[in-house]
Amino acid sequence: MRCLRALLLLTLLATPARAQVVINELMASNQRTVADPDFGDYSDWLELHNAGTLPADLGGYFLTDDLEEHDKWRVPDGTVLAPGAYLVIWADDRDEGLHTSFKLSANGEEVGLFTPAGQPVDALTFGSQTTDVSYGRSPDGGTALRFFAVPTPGSANDTVPADGVAEPPAVSLQTGVYAGPQTVTMSTALPGATIRYTLNGRPPTDTSAVYEAPLTFAETGVLRTAVFRSDVVPSTVVTATYLINEAPTLPIVSLVTDPAHFFSDDTGIYVDGASGPARSCWDERVNWNQDWERPVHATLIEPDGRVGFALDLGVKIHGGCSRTQPQKSLALYARRQYGPSKIDYQVFPDQPGDEFESLVLRNSGQDWRSTMMRDGVAQAAAGGDLDQQAYRPTVVFINGAYWGLHNLREKLNEHYVEAHHGVDHDDVELVEAGGSDPRTRSEHYDALLAYLEVNDVVAPEHYAYVQTQIDTEAYLDYVIAEIYSANADWPSNNVKQWRPRTPDGRWRWMFYDLDFGFGGSPNGQFDSNTLAQATAPDGPSWPNPPWATYLLRRLLGNADFRATFIQRMAARISTTYAPERGVGLIDSLQAHIADEIPRHKARWPGSVALGPSWDSQVEVLRRFARKRPEAMRGHVTAHFGLAGTTHLDLDAGAGGGQVYAAGVPLPRGASAPVFFRDVPLQLVAVPDQGYVFKGWQGLVTSTEDTLSVTLVESATLTATFARDTASPEQARPSARPTLSQNYPNPFRDRTQIEIEHAVAGPLTVTVFDLLGRQVATLVDEVRPAGTHSFDYDAAELRSGVYVYVMEAEGFRAARHMVVVR
Repeated sequence: MRCLRALLLLTLLATPARAQVVINELMASNQRTVADPDFGDYSDWLELHNAGTLPADLGGYFLTDDLEEHDKWRVPDGTVLAPGAYLVIWADDRDEGLHTSFKLSANGEEVGLFTPAGQPVDALTFGSQTTDVSYGRSPDGGTALRFFAVPTPGSANDTVPADGVAEPPAVSLQTGVYAGPQTVTMSTALPGATIRYTLNGRPPTDTSAVYEAPLTFAETGVLRTAVFRSDVVPSTVVTATYLINEAPTLPIVSLVTDPAHFFSDDTGIYVDGASGPARSCWDERVNWNQDWERPVHATLIEPDGRVGFALDLGVKIHGGCSRTQPQKSLALYARRQYGPSKIDYQVFPDQPGDEFESLVLRNSGQDWRSTMMRDGVAQAAAGGDLDQQAYRPTVVFINGAYWGLHNLREKLNEHYVEAHHGVDHDDVELVEAGGSDPRTRSEHYDALLAYLEVNDVVAPEHYAYVQTQIDTEAYLDYVIAEIYSANADWPSNNVKQWRPRTPDGRWRWMFYDLDFGFGGSPNGQFDSNTLAQATAPDGPSWPNPPWATYLLRRLLGNADFRATFIQRMAARISTTYAPERGVGLIDSLQAHIADEIPRHKARWPGSVALGPSWDSQVEVLRRFARKRPEAMRGHVTAHFGLAGTTHLDLDAGAGGGQVYAAGVPLPRGASAPVFFRDVPLQLVAVPDQGYVFKGWQGLVTSTEDTLSVTLVESATLTATFARDTASPEQARPSARPTLSQNYPNPFRDRTQIEIEHAVAGPLTVTVFDLLGRQVATLVDEVRPAGTHSFDYDAAELRSGVYVYVMEAEGFRAARHMVVVR
């Protein structure tokens, strides 16, 4: 870097004064200063200035925000800068026209201009930036760098410059939930400075109201305030939300922004307005169909009043046809131009991730008029190795106004993959709609399809190759979950698949947008034959054209895959999709949001408006959960011409190990799962750490841990495990703590939770409901290494789904358990 700067200095000294182009001004956090004329976004920008006397042809030159990577973005051919002229270039990551392939960081970085040959022309280093304040040369083309509270993109830097930035004001009352009116005072230590504020969400300017006396908030409202003095740049804006006489039972997300960003006919993202493309199920040009991003201050407040995060973020309207609903879905983005590039908080208590690049406040999509929870139920009900969205019902306020119930979700993108699988987001290949869209085609996936065209997977070697290209275990769980959910808007829609860009990277599928399933559409009922839909060779263009069913149809041609698919379906129906588990889940989620539904409906009369009542619509979900399993068994039996089903009375013991059927873990202890007759079923006995498998008895007598059995009638089988006393080395706890699934699960009053603690040290086991509220602490103390079992008495909990979380040795793990009354 030192050598590069020296070369830059020599280049500048050698550049003729007749044509000297410099980076003259920039803005790394543009919230309301100027919108670009091409897309209407308030994006980062930088300004080039020709301080010489001859025109400068910049075509083929490069701009970069990484001086070690000089050719990051190429200036378009034909870009000529006249003597004394100014050129604004938008740093918005769009990489088209005068829009670069990178954004600027509000935390500070370096930008540089290079010749086509890679020779440096100019560079500018900047530190932390203030929103809507530019940074540049004063005078134009000079060496002194100053701040400009009144930026001048595209013209001379002739407004009053400043050398510093004021410190933000001290505010006496922080964001929170309060009973009764509250008084707020503000102060500044800067002599001669003025505190200005707004109460409507707009960031304060030098014309905003002056703070002269304490403010009283008698009802829910927002405060935005900053410090001003003529010779310094105004301070950053302090934002607070005061929730007065609210009694939240759900998490709250407060969004504070300039009202024009949401509601202006010209620039507002939430209104019809007069801009934007005609798409997403709407034939007219409307603002909410435009891909506009606006700045917003977002605060998450937990049900107990704690502030989870408070950050400046970007916000867009989210979703497809669901945009047509009066209440819109919103996507939040952490980006460098606003502040931190990550939301550093454990938003979802039942998930391990505590960093998010983006979040979604979903309006429940096509379910908006029905239950406000259908997709959350469908995804929470699904089991197995799935990439799916976490879910928290949440109440939203916009500029202090109640905005109703939303579903807080993860966004399924390359950053999700990075958080959940440890694959760098730049190394993720992500394809939508199964690769059918030419704009998102994948050479790798196309090559797999081409292979299947000429190689029949009936042959073991060809199926083995496919297994190197697809994570077949995860694919099975994905397809089974879609079929169980009766997703009528699949398999040609709502499809995302990804793989690491590595030689051995395998495809996985993402499970999302189940609004047309679980009883949510005419073809998404409990008796809908989604298996036939997923395997039809000649379906219509929507929802199941031949290309969308091709992969599953080809794989079912392999006997091993077909048998695993059939019996894995059976195992999931008996465990994951058992009626009591599904009904318990629905009861739990309904109870969480029931108190909020009347206020939500008063705010949005068209929401939860189908049928005679909201309760009647939720009952549709329960009916689906009760009746879907048996309907699925019938569909599988008919589709594959099977002889029906039978029970396997299995006793796996209450501890010491786990039995897996077709890859699905079966309940510990005694159970009677239902499997299909005359289809091979693989059973695997896996001992816990410190145990050994002793053998099978009953239907089969064997000491082999893996069996293949074919059931023709009901049978009994026992798997026996014992402590491993012969090999102390094997009996040691695992290298990191492990958290086992509680058993029994579901349960009525009592259940057991087992943990392997690798080394002596602090161990915490805590139980939460799905809203993130702590309901019990099972242990919080130093424990020795070894196996620890906890008998949990949940008699005081109501029916529903709960999360138990283990924290030990810097490791965190969580699992779900279901209480059934």
